[in-house]
Amino acid sequence: MIVTMVLSTFWQGAIVVLVTLLALRCVPVENAKTRYVVWFAALVAVVAVPVLTNTIHLQLWHAATHRNTANPTFLLAAVGPYAGDVLRWLAWPVTAGDILTRAFLVVWCAGTLFGFARLGVSWFRIAAIRRSALEIARVDGVPVLTSSDIAIPIATGITHPAIVLPESLIETLDPAARTCTIEHELAHVRRGDVASNALAQIVRALFFWNPWVHVAGHGLAIEREAACDDWAIRRLGEARDYALCLATLARTFANVHAPLVTPSAAGSRHSLIIRIERLLTMRQRVDSQLNYIAIGGIVVLFAAITVLLQSLLPAPAHADALAGGLPSTSVATTCAQPNAEPKALDPAPPDLPKAQWPSRKVTAIVAVTVTQNGKASAARVYGSSGDAQVDRAVLTAAEKSTYSPKRVDCAPVQSTYLFRADFGP
Repeated sequence: MIVTMVLSTFWQGAIVVLVTLLALRCVPVENAKTRYVVWFAALVAVVAVPVLTNTIHLQLWHAATHRNTANPTFLLAAVGPYAGDVLRWLAWPVTAGDILTRAFLVVWCAGTLFGFARLGVSWFRIAAIRRSALEIARVDGVPVLTSSDIAIPIATGITHPAIVLPESLIETLDPAARTCTIEHELAHVRRGDVASNALAQIVRALFFWNPWVHVAGHGLAIEREAACDDWAIRRLGEARDYALCLATLARTFANVHAPLVTPSAAGSRHSLIIRIERLLTMRQRVDSQLNYIAIGGIVVLFAAITVLLQSLLPAPAHADALAGGLPSTSVATTCAQPNAEPKALDPAPPDLPKAQWPSRKVTAIVAVTVTQNGKASAARVYGSSGDAQVDRAVLTAAEKSTYSPKRVDCAPVQSTYLFRADFGP
């Protein structure tokens, strides 16, 4: 089930990104503020659409694996609502799909931890730089700090924002370029880009394996910087003069990247060139207003794609939980209980003399593979009691017992049942 959902994120994410690119053709390049919001919606949709389109499938999976605990006889009982499925995945038997799922989850967890570690290191580094930085001015109430421990100007702080400039910038840039840089960073503060950038970086760390998350994140970053350029131009004046300031930054901070958790006016040389070309080729005044029609339209479009995919896609097959796709009302009404877990109908008592019982309370659990006709086709000790005689007795009892098979939409399917026996003085 997990593998199916993961695979669906690739082609569904491609649809979301393609729709976003087509929609942005209707939004002027001058309106970076609106284009930024559209890319942010796309970033959310790349993650949300595959999850929502699989909602019905997840509901079916859980409905097919609900708890149906057997009545205890000779202290025998079923264990856990999803015990059979959990056992099949963690212990025995292990299918090729289970191995693939396990490997993917291990890689996912490791990659996510690495991504969060990078974010944590970046956050602590910026916090340390800010603590040691010296305040040289205030612009619109926002402190402007200088530090020798950072290579590029940044905006930092969500609740207590500040602008941090490298000491080298104060010495090398002319006053006009410094003013452009400060105004750009101030735009990040006023727009709340520090918080939105941190959120985007968290999403990218969580879904590092999804290329469309990175595509949406890259588009988001480009339009964010363009929107801040527009904000600064409205404060300073001519776009051409501001473009000259960006060219100066490109020469001064070539190929220096901003820390992960902070936006910055100085990015890579390539991104700065794109921003300069945009400013020099704009045909009209910078639009400072959000286009709510465009934003509402893209959100409605993403919602329509989700509903359409959810209604058209067939439910994925599942070895134990889904037998042949979506359940229908006509099938579900052909039996009193269409979905049920396997039960021990006639559990055989363990053949172990009382004299051989352990002197302390112990429990033995045996995993039994129950076929569609209720027969025990295989059995294996899952939870040992620590006593070999007890384990053998419970194993034999599990093989001799009779069962009712698991049912999915009234159809019997093979499953795993946990046969448990308790012994004690």
